[in-house]
Amino acid sequence: MRYLVIVLTLLSITACASGPRQDTHPRFVEERPRSVLILPPANQSTAAEAPEHYRTTLAVPLARAGYYVFSTEVTNLIMREEGIVDGAQLQDIDPARFYQLFGADTILQTTIHQWDTSYFVLGGGVTVSVSYDLISTHTGNTLWSHSDRRVADTTSRNQSNLLGALLETALNTAQQDYMPLARELNQNAFSRLPYGVYHPRYQPLVEYVGEPPETR
Repeated sequence: MRYLVIVLTLLSITACASGPRQDTHPRFVEERPRSVLILPPANQSTAAEAPEHYRTTLAVPLARAGYYVFSTEVTNLIMREEGIVDGAQLQDIDPARFYQLFGADTILQTTIHQWDTSYFVLGGGVTVSVSYDLISTHTGNTLWSHSDRRVADTTSRNQSNLLGALLETALNTAQQDYMPLARELNQNAFSRLPYGVYHPRYQPLVEYVGEPPETR
């Protein structure tokens, strides 16, 4: 009996490890999206340059997760022709419009909440905070969402000299690159997204009775 329990436990662990990843909306498994259109991020931070920089970090991890990702350059060109130049403009646009323009199954909307530096007594830090929403262009449903935050401590380790510590903290903060924090956020976020159909570890998440839905 003891050995049976051990075997069943190992099988359960294996099934969990190979199954769909977590934080998934139930409708995700129904729609089986293949492609993602990355929209311009909405910016709630104090850094005007944040959306342009952050958007460049999204395509690679999404493609590695097994999804077809539309070219940012082509996307920008078509959106400018449609008068869309800022993430804040996307709130009033029907997701179906992006299927008409691009043929994308889903759109990825991101909101940058923090892209900031901060100082406090003898210390400082750099913070990046982002939320993600993957939305179906066919139904308008949110298929997956996630939010996360990363902080890099730039406080000087030399606390014996007050002026030196302040100067070192300021220098560390000025030199801190936001991009590694953004990439770390994305890696953690998309690790919770089920593998796309182009990933070697992809497995269908549902079994259909009768004929499967048409491949888009």
